[in-house]
Amino acid sequence: MYSKNFQMKRTKPNNKVGRGGGCNIKSLPKELLTDVLACVASGSVADLFNMEQSCKDLLEVGNDDYVLQHACMDSFPVAPWPISDEASLFLRRCRESCNAEALFRQAVFEYFTLLETESGLELLQRAAQNGHVEATYVCGILLLSLSRGDNRLQRQGLKLLACLRRQRFKVEECRKRVKHVVSSLWIHNNNINVFITRTCSCWNTRSRGWEEDDYGDTCSESCFWDREASLFCNLIRTNLFLADN
Repeated sequence: MYSKNFQMKRTKPNNKVGRGGGCNIKSLPKELLTDVLACVASGSVADLFNMEQSCKDLLEVGNDDYVLQHACMDSFPVAPWPISDEASLFLRRCRESCNAEALFRQAVFEYFTLLETESGLELLQRAAQNGHVEATYVCGILLLSLSRGDNRLQRQGLKLLACLRRQRFKVEECRKRVKHVVSSLWIHNNNINVFITRTCSCWNTRSRGWEEDDYGDTCSESCFWDREASLFCNLIRTNLFLADN
């Protein structure tokens, strides 16, 4: 669980390493340092901060866009309100550096909690463009669900979702991840009526819920994703009910 007052603590970096009082890290190529810190950041932001505190040169490299793009978001709450100003600034820098997970979290927060649907959808698309699987899934489902007969939006949604299927996409794993993120939010977007209501007889050929893996018995690709959209909407409705009570 996260603290209600999530904090990031940084101390003044120490550059006095070695007998000469200088930092021996200067002898290493910046590209190598960037790769090393990106690898560290992808595993733990706390470890990244500890490395930055050891040397001013590492602090500078740690602020590189490539490093922030790979920073792990596991230490931060999904809903970014119980955090310090410093943590908020760090997350903003990660989004500016196209950190896909940071973009995805901000996207669902804006879309479902702040009701800023336009900017939320835009952030989802940016995260999807940077290869984020769950963002691609949610963005595709939303476009498909919001199409309401708009063939252009429907094609855009199906195109995004088709990309997932070509990438050995595991729908069960994606659902679990999306459910975890959505369940961490206060859902205020109750504009549910725009979502898909069409059903197909093939949906009932097996008794399956959202936790099951795939729907190989659906009659077509579009039918598969229509069912996904319907199940996703049920998830949103459930969390909307919990938030309002």
